[in-house]
Amino acid sequence: MNYNQPPQNQPPQGQPPQGNRPEGWQPSQHPANQPSRYPDPHAMMANPNQKNKAPKPKKDNKRYVILGVFLVIGLVLGTLVYSAVNRYTKAMTIIDLPGAPIVNSAGKVEVISTEDPEKPEKEEDVVMSDISVPKGEPWDGKSRVTCLAMGLDYRDWEAGEKYARTDSMMLLTYDPVTERAGMLSIPRDLWVAIPNHDYGRINTAYFLGEAENLPGGGPQLAMETVELLLGIDIQYYAVISFEGFSDFIDSIDKLAIHVKEKITVDPIGPNNTVTLLPGVQDLDGPTALAYARHRYSEGGDFERAQRQQDVIMALYEQLVWQLPQLLGNADQLYASMQKALRTNLTFQDVMKLAWTVVDMEEYQILRSVIAPPYQVQYGKTSDGTQDILIPIPDKIREARDVIFSTSIAASPATIGDDPAQLIAQEQTHITLLNGSSSPDILDRTVQYLQQYGITIDSIGQGNNSYTNTLEIINGKPFTAKFLADIMAIPPNAITLNYQPGNPVDLVVTITDAWVNSNPM
Repeated sequence: MNYNQPPQNQPPQGQPPQGNRPEGWQPSQHPANQPSRYPDPHAMMANPNQKNKAPKPKKDNKRYVILGVFLVIGLVLGTLVYSAVNRYTKAMTIIDLPGAPIVNSAGKVEVISTEDPEKPEKEEDVVMSDISVPKGEPWDGKSRVTCLAMGLDYRDWEAGEKYARTDSMMLLTYDPVTERAGMLSIPRDLWVAIPNHDYGRINTAYFLGEAENLPGGGPQLAMETVELLLGIDIQYYAVISFEGFSDFIDSIDKLAIHVKEKITVDPIGPNNTVTLLPGVQDLDGPTALAYARHRYSEGGDFERAQRQQDVIMALYEQLVWQLPQLLGNADQLYASMQKALRTNLTFQDVMKLAWTVVDMEEYQILRSVIAPPYQVQYGKTSDGTQDILIPIPDKIREARDVIFSTSIAASPATIGDDPAQLIAQEQTHITLLNGSSSPDILDRTVQYLQQYGITIDSIGQGNNSYTNTLEIINGKPFTAKFLADIMAIPPNAITLNYQPGNPVDLVVTITDAWVNSNPM
């Protein structure tokens, strides 16, 4: 696909790009076109007393288990996509990462061979050195589970360093009581206290644990550092090689990513930069990897963290959508994940998690990035030579509380109250941006939304795109869900950018998709 040209024959909202459609695919097969668990926005306003509960279909146990495995491990794979760097050649074989691979109940690593007998033999992978690794306690299936996902900076190894720093960190959590999951991205330049060490960048914790051969090595010290920062308990870790992620994307036939703005990325290898234009693009493994790890945009590492989370959600959706094809390739995919992934989660724990998260909806997955100006400030080290990010502890823990909330959130699908009243009670402050070719669409949309009790606080010009987008800054779940439904905003075009203190709650960008298809 030529990414330098605008996507041709854009699919209707909610449909995957043409290049990913399996033989015999019909639009109704895509998850976005299945009957919603939420009521129709117009119907719920007209009849607020309607019952919204929907019966769950009977599941095929075999598919359920395999899908769950892909969702859980796929989620971890997605969070670690950014572990690659420039100048790392495609010819280099995968580097085994410090840590324990996924093991079976007997404590053995069972790698299923996926080699093509007709292909020439590959060079042997670099064998990892024996280190002490933190052991995870078996999950009881009832308590919150938290995992620190880490991608290593391969520039250290390229430069001849024996040990690597973490290129990025992301905290994943799931609470079976509230049935909510969360993702919190942690910037690598955050200046923090490292247990039993001086202050330093948070990305050096892993390096110190490895270099000093501490109990549990780099993963343990990294987990302890994040625990001290956030005041939470972290039971598990996961590290992945970039090549493993790239191969995994290729094994599921590319990834449909909603590119929000024009961006030039540099996949691994010489002279192969790619310019991606706004819209839904089919990205192969190396390009998806480059898109997620690119840090030279205006927002730097913080925009990169948001792209990483976008990739996670796209991967999540694609794994669900491609389930029939994945079932026939389960052994090969699991073997490739075993080769790339290093974690102290046992296979049994992965299976237990699978059974619990497989039915999750988008609104149950909360996303946040620790970023300026609310959670961190720009600063320098005491000698004035290095740029760092100075944490604002109270604000960081507010972001933590959003992701790790212990309150049970009532699903909009089961609420019995008047939806119009719920929206009115939220008193949402909304910014509406015009990313379309129609100059009067903003005024018409403002007037249209007023009949539903929704007031637009400010309007402006937005980036051109092929899909309406929604940025959630400060919660307001009922208003956000209503707007997403009425404007047919797909899940991968909804982002959470938590900013306590920001007077704006939601930012909606309307495009030609709204101009050409709206109920006004």
